Amino acid sequence: MESTVLLPVALVALFVAFIATAFEMRLSLTPESCPECPHCRARAIEEAARQSELDRAYARSQGLLDPDEDDDRRIG
Repeated sequence: MESTVLLPVALVALFVAFIATAFEMRLSLTPESCPECPHCRARAIEEAARQSELDRAYARSQGLLDPDEDDDRRIG
């Protein structure tokens, strides 16, 4: 290969390696989970409840709630 082509190819390969390394490092920070462990199941249930609450809060803030859904602001 010519040296004019080799340098950009090497830089692209280095950039891809940086991204892959950062992705792998991020994945290594998440804890392992197993379906049998009560601790892991409790964590999964807690995360699902948290995500559901975040979804409802976002829907409320953007006015996306269904009119049939209970809204505490209308009570009273």
